[in-house]
Amino acid sequence: MKKIRDNWWNRIFHKKALKEYKAYRKQCSRIIGWYPQLLQDLKEAKDLSTLLSIHKHAWEIGYQNKNLAPCEWGMFRTNDIPNMIPSEVYLGGMYTGLNTYNIPYWESHKTETWGCNGYNHNSEDLLYDTIMKQYRDHLKSNFRAINDEAANQLFSTSNKYEIQRKRSH
Repeated sequence: MKKIRDNWWNRIFHKKALKEYKAYRKQCSRIIGWYPQLLQDLKEAKDLSTLLSIHKHAWEIGYQNKNLAPCEWGMFRTNDIPNMIPSEVYLGGMYTGLNTYNIPYWESHKTETWGCNGYNHNSEDLLYDTIMKQYRDHLKSNFRAINDEAANQLFSTSNKYEIQRKRSH
C-alpha cells in the first residue's frame, strides 16, 4: 500500500485513500503488537486443540495469509477459519512414514511411538509430539512472515510514496 501523508490536501481531496491508509497502518501496528503474545501462546501449547485455538484467534486479529487460509485439499479443509473444527485440520504427510490425518485421529493416538521405522526417528518418540511440532512450526513461521511484512510496511524507507498535489512549474 502506498504511503499517504496526513496533510490538509489529502484530508480534503483524498479522504477515502487517507482513511484506508490509516486503517491499514493501524492493522499493521496491531499485528506487530500481538506477535510476542502469539509466540508465547505457541510455546505454552500442550495439545493440538490449543494450537487450533491459537490459529483461529490469530486469524481473527489479522494474521492471515494463504498458508493459514482454508484450502479444500490442504491442511485446513474448512470454509471459514474462525469456525474451523478439529476434524477439518489435517496434519502429517510431510514426515516420511506418516500419513495425513485430522486432529481427532492424532488425539486418539497420543501414546503411539515411532517404533521401528527406518526413517531416522527415535523409536521412543511419540508421533503426537511430531505432529504438534509440525502444526506449531507451521503457525510460527507464518506468524513471523506476516509480522515481518507488517513491520516492513510500517518502517520501510523504500515505501515512501505519497499522494499529494501536483505542482506545476
